[in-house]
Amino acid sequence: MSYRALYRQYRPSTFAEVIGQDHITTILRNQVKAAQTAHAYLFSGTRGTGKTSTAKILARAVNCLEPVEGEPCGHCAACLRTAVENVDIAELDAASNNGVEDVRAILDKVRYTPLELRTKVYIIDEAHALSANAFNALLKTLEEPPSHVMFILATTEPQRIPATIISRCQRFDFHRLSIAQMTGQLSGVLQSAGAQIDEEGLQAIARAAEGGMRDALSLADQCLSFCGDKVSAADVYAVLGSMDGEFLYTMADALIDSDPARALALLDQVVRDGRDLRVFVHDLALHMRALLIAKLCGHCSDILDCTEDAMARYLAQAGRAGEVRLLRANELLIAAETRLKNLALPRVLIESTLVRIARPEEEKTLDDLLERIEALEKRPVQAVAAPKSALAEAPRPQTPATPADTPPWEEPEDEDMPPLPEPPPLPEEDALAPEVPLVPAPAPAGNDPAAIWARVAALLDQDNKSVAIMARSAKRYSLVEGVLEVGFDSPVFHQALSKPTTFALLTRLLGQAAPGVSLRLTQGGGPSELEQRARALFGDALKIE
Repeated sequence: MSYRALYRQYRPSTFAEVIGQDHITTILRNQVKAAQTAHAYLFSGTRGTGKTSTAKILARAVNCLEPVEGEPCGHCAACLRTAVENVDIAELDAASNNGVEDVRAILDKVRYTPLELRTKVYIIDEAHALSANAFNALLKTLEEPPSHVMFILATTEPQRIPATIISRCQRFDFHRLSIAQMTGQLSGVLQSAGAQIDEEGLQAIARAAEGGMRDALSLADQCLSFCGDKVSAADVYAVLGSMDGEFLYTMADALIDSDPARALALLDQVVRDGRDLRVFVHDLALHMRALLIAKLCGHCSDILDCTEDAMARYLAQAGRAGEVRLLRANELLIAAETRLKNLALPRVLIESTLVRIARPEEEKTLDDLLERIEALEKRPVQAVAAPKSALAEAPRPQTPATPADTPPWEEPEDEDMPPLPEPPPLPEEDALAPEVPLVPAPAPAGNDPAAIWARVAALLDQDNKSVAIMARSAKRYSLVEGVLEVGFDSPVFHQALSKPTTFALLTRLLGQAAPGVSLRLTQGGGPSELEQRARALFGDALKIE
């Protein structure tokens, strides 16, 4: 006798054997028990969740001569006939027989009574693949079929079924199976088959199946063919072409710790082991997704469908990472997985993706700036602030402006801005000679636009260090008729400081540093020296075309 795959040998034969779909099997069992079954059903859901199996069980149950609590008894003449192929239970694969002629061939036989059973059942698999004309041909019969006919439509894409068809069916949505449900079913099937797979291997198979029991049984069958009746977790990972969970934690640590060299060394290990790079990127994206959800939701083993031990590890690792970095890592990995399909050098793309995740300082977008600020705020503060009196007594020279290419995530060695220089003391009256003309004193610091902006940055240092760093990157200052104009070369800094909340904070602190002065932020080369002088003379009346 030829070998039969596990998913064919252990297909459920009763409603009770269908796992994870109690919300459907309970209703169908009660309908059969009360003899109130519908004439048309629509079973929808992802692959491998039991749609076709449930349809076959329902076909046997409605024809069973002595149903037991809505289940087919399995012993009567009708059950024995339906145990094998029967002419009164017809299956149509709409994926390959989707034309109007195929549907009309069925409809021509609908009016004839069953030959051996009480009810003639038509199971149309992948019903969404039927053409528009085929649906139109089916519509009238589906609305008013003969009493001895039942239609069961199964589909993975219910959105492609016309609404007129759906409205004439009882619709049941099959759920994805959880990892616990699949591992439990796999254990029972393997025990019946005289085989064994490690618990970690069962978890890996269940994750790879993505909620489909048929996929899980097929992968288990493949593992048994690979290494016999006893399969270890390492054997499962070798068959799946993926890395074990511990490796993913190690790779995530390298990305979170901003260690691109270590991440690239781990990727080289993946290549040397002969693993599938697309599978690796997919697994890493799922791992980073789990970290992001753990970071946002806390304990959420129900969402992640994981064990308590795995949840604890997710929470511990997510606590060391920022939300922006985890979100950006997910986006980059998903984009890389999509591009890998048609790429000649997949390793190069993955390497650049890992470096971009581990080194956000190399990026120039606003999201990357926020990530760097987030990392900066997590850095412990080691410097102790000196008293204000000490700062006033020991003024330091003005530090030069930060160069345009200096990254904002590197703090300057001296974060305290120098205090404003006080005006020199006036000479005593007896020291003034009447014949010597008085030299006018220099303008007070309060009229110096650079000094005013320095005061604002010093006030920001108290509670908003990251904003202060961006504020100090200003390149141009001007104070004309009570308007302090501050210019930036970096569009990223200008955009970040121009946000309504940040601009309101700057305006409030400017009111403390220089009462009555309003603020204007500019980006670009700024006005020329000639334009500044012209504006000083003519003010707002100056029009430059």
